[in-house]
Amino acid sequence: MTSSEIDEIDRTILRHLKENSRISFLEMSRLSGISDATIQFRLKRMKANGVIDKFTVILNPSATGFSVTAIMLVKTEADKHDRVKEALVDIVDISEVYSVLGEYDLFIKVWSRSLEALNATINDKIRSIDGIVDLVEIIVVEIAKEESSPV
Repeated sequence: MTSSEIDEIDRTILRHLKENSRISFLEMSRLSGISDATIQFRLKRMKANGVIDKFTVILNPSATGFSVTAIMLVKTEADKHDRVKEALVDIVDISEVYSVLGEYDLFIKVWSRSLEALNATINDKIRSIDGIVDLVEIIVVEIAKEESSPV
């Protein structure tokens, strides 16, 4: 299923789920004017076609003890790029790993309970990965907007 195959009904359903993934079919039907049978059918189809990867919750990082966020740019040795990327994926404190174009090769997002714990993660887990040439750390002081992709 491609984005051109997602119609306005699908987008309406996805917007409701994005706002509240626990909304009932009945409530979504009431709010949107789409029958609950149609909603159920469309959801099943979107799940089967890979539009919806999974249903999950969005945690409050402060409430779970992860009050420090850092964005990092990673430069790798060209022949070790894939190994570095996979090693970063395996670090629990890293929630996002992107291959990027430009001066740096990877963009990562790291969560930590404190600056001391972040420093330990950087020095003991990230910098110790063979193939990392350079690392730029950016500590987040305020999140102005953070959400999933638009519908």
